[in-house]
Amino acid sequence: MAKGMVRTVLGDIEASKMGFTMAHEHILTNPQGEGTKNNLDHHLDSVPLAIQMLKEFKEIGGGAIIETTPQSWGRNTPGMVTASQESGVHVIACTGYICEEHGMEPELTDWSINYIAERMLHDVQVGMDGTTVKAGWIKAGTAYNHITSNEEKVLRAGARAAMKAGTCLHTHTTAGTMGIEQCEIVLEEGFDMSKFIVAHVDRFPDLWYHRQILKTGANIIYDGPGKAKYYPDSMRIELLQQLVEDGYEDQIMLSNDMGRRSHHKVYGYGPGFNWIKERFLPRLLDEGFSQEVLDKFMIYNPARVYQMEK
Repeated sequence: MAKGMVRTVLGDIEASKMGFTMAHEHILTNPQGEGTKNNLDHHLDSVPLAIQMLKEFKEIGGGAIIETTPQSWGRNTPGMVTASQESGVHVIACTGYICEEHGMEPELTDWSINYIAERMLHDVQVGMDGTTVKAGWIKAGTAYNHITSNEEKVLRAGARAAMKAGTCLHTHTTAGTMGIEQCEIVLEEGFDMSKFIVAHVDRFPDLWYHRQILKTGANIIYDGPGKAKYYPDSMRIELLQQLVEDGYEDQIMLSNDMGRRSHHKVYGYGPGFNWIKERFLPRLLDEGFSQEVLDKFMIYNPARVYQMEK
């Protein structure tokens, strides 16, 4: 593919066509196994409702969704294709893993790093789940306040696969922890940190911690706005104000990580994909952020980071 393209479930497009992008979301999930989050709330299993949520997003100017559901969390490849076709929203799917708690094959303990990387490459270059629909990026992740041996293998495999495929590597952090350690591991692999993304860091609202990640050249995603059960958005806004003042506005993206039925209006709850654009961004403008900076968070930074380099 040509440099500057993004790999969606409907094929490759120019990154500039992504438009307004939610950088870490879920439209279809079906968690397996006995994990703590394998409950009905985490089953986004309706393709018609996925179409509806994307149509509502499209109506307010939404352009792209970075779909962060790997196979172990119930990736629905045909469903993503249908939802994208019916709504007109670009969907960029992933390969990889969330973290060990949320599903890894028992055999992975015996797999080599390079074998795991080859499996990831297959999803990006050949197709996912027995189809020719390709993943557009690679996912890894770590546990709360520690990294298991299998999670480290996946991180290293993800870095190697992403370098070969030219994709970004985007990680889950449990309660926002271990982001610095993730950076250290992928740096050992020689990874280009401008293509590394650490999600959920606003669950750990520590300015020094966020600065240490950003100093490596990595990108971060604040994906908790509106989730008042953790803490008020005023805290996130204060952190963002300081990081923009520090000059990190080109390394930050915003999203909502809506992986539960109780996050989505189409399932009868809320706030839904439109909340960031309709509520949070207007508040940021009121708090002194410029439209130029918000466009970086929502349009230009995702387009740059998710484009493939080969």
